[in-house]
Amino acid sequence: MLFKILSVYYGWFVVDFNRGWPLTNSDYLGCDAPHLLLEAVCDLLEDKTTEAWLCWQDEPGASILNLEKQNDKLIVRVYDTTQDSFDLAYNGTTLSKHITNCLFTTEGALKASAKSIYDEFWLYENGNGRQRYDANWGDFPQQQYERLKKLLQDK
Repeated sequence: MLFKILSVYYGWFVVDFNRGWPLTNSDYLGCDAPHLLLEAVCDLLEDKTTEAWLCWQDEPGASILNLEKQNDKLIVRVYDTTQDSFDLAYNGTTLSKHITNCLFTTEGALKASAKSIYDEFWLYENGNGRQRYDANWGDFPQQQYERLKKLLQDK
């Protein structure tokens, strides 16, 4: 599965899974979706969970992202919601109660998908990428990034 960070600019973070559905997250309400995404992928790799629900807040609307692990496969679903972003939790299974229609679904091997996500964040770990990330979004999710790096090396 191809994962791309499409842009990081003042207060906005935009990603895409398999060129299917761009997800835009605003930091207006403090939701650090990149941090939560890395954390969820790590939890799936460590078998701490088989499913993660994340809110991508796009003032005032939102998309809800579901990551599901089935054996060694990662299934990604993007859902619409009628709720405003300020009415939604940042993550957790309660988000499933607020989904309407599925906008996009894709799947891929779990480890290869996690590697694709890691590779995109790698572009922002150091140098100009890191300066751009920190200046336009906030602190780089170093702890979650290092955790993912270790998990990928160990598997």
